Amino acid sequence: MNKKICIISPSLKMGGIERALTVLANYFAQEGHEVSFISAQGGEQFYHLDPAICFFEPTFKRSAGLVGKIRFYFSMVLFIRKTVKQQNPDAVLSFGDAFNPLVLLALLCAKFPVYISDRTSPDFPFNPIIRLGKKWLYPKSAGFIAQTQRAATYKHNQFGHHLRIKIIPNAIKETINYDLPKAAQILCVGRLSVEKGQDRLVKAFSKIAAETHWKLVLAGDGPMRQSLETLAEALKVKDRIVFLGKVENVDQLMNESAIFVLPSRLEGFPNALCEAMSLGLPCICFDCIPVEALLTSGKDGLVVPENDIDALAVAMKELINNPSLRNELGNNAQKIKDKLAVATIGEQVFDFMFESKK
Repeated sequence: MNKKICIISPSLKMGGIERALTVLANYFAQEGHEVSFISAQGGEQFYHLDPAICFFEPTFKRSAGLVGKIRFYFSMVLFIRKTVKQQNPDAVLSFGDAFNPLVLLALLCAKFPVYISDRTSPDFPFNPIIRLGKKWLYPKSAGFIAQTQRAATYKHNQFGHHLRIKIIPNAIKETINYDLPKAAQILCVGRLSVEKGQDRLVKAFSKIAAETHWKLVLAGDGPMRQSLETLAEALKVKDRIVFLGKVENVDQLMNESAIFVLPSRLEGFPNALCEAMSLGLPCICFDCIPVEALLTSGKDGLVVPENDIDALAVAMKELINNPSLRNELGNNAQKIKDKLAVATIGEQVFDFMFESKK
């Protein structure tokens, strides 16, 4: 039986939350469900939505200053509540630690079951207002989707039986294999920010740069770009590192690269890592991120101790010098495609929202 599903996203800008929600929205629409999509911010639309999806965005903008900020959020609450009521969905789906409390507040005392999911690491230091909002409002949701066992355990310890929890990882969007020749380059994809840890990768690369002709490619933009360029210059490797900024065709870039590194300090769920694995790239990451259910070090990737810059440098050098190991790890990594296929994950999310209503 077809359902009416309303998906609410902080925006449609480039980002992990937006990518995950648009993938699910398109899947539900293609399965014949009536889908509406609310973007809390107007403007840039980086991700494509199926033409059958009803799209809504506010016309008001955020003003400067404290008063403007309060007015913006008050208007957002009213906009979400009014739009959802007009759509009259069977279920509402919202992602984002800082955004979910706003959605739950907007739909407080409404008849619509709201399903939520946090997308950042449980260790992320949110401000007291967001923490208070989550503590008060999360138990009022119809269910919580945890991306990992660690996130589920953390939420269970917080809320106990007051929060219905289901572990469902992110779906991998369908990647395109261009069958391109591999360049002698190490790739990192992600926002250039402290939590993404590109500074650790630059430091590790500087330790092996003199021993190889390979280059390091950083795809993405963010507040740390200038400091990363300064760091690369100080370590005398700026001419060996390419800062690409935002990249539209990440699949092609991954196909052209020979090694993928995810140096993050914090991750809710490593989407870029999973996409790289699905394209057969040998991957390296630190053990601080939730990789236990995604890869096994030495089998389908390499995991190095958290914040061990020397170990990261050694791992990169090992893959550079060992093409057969690169092929073995990459071939094994591709198996993640079946585990995290859009249809598989989409069905799990749908069943969680409607299993008690069948």
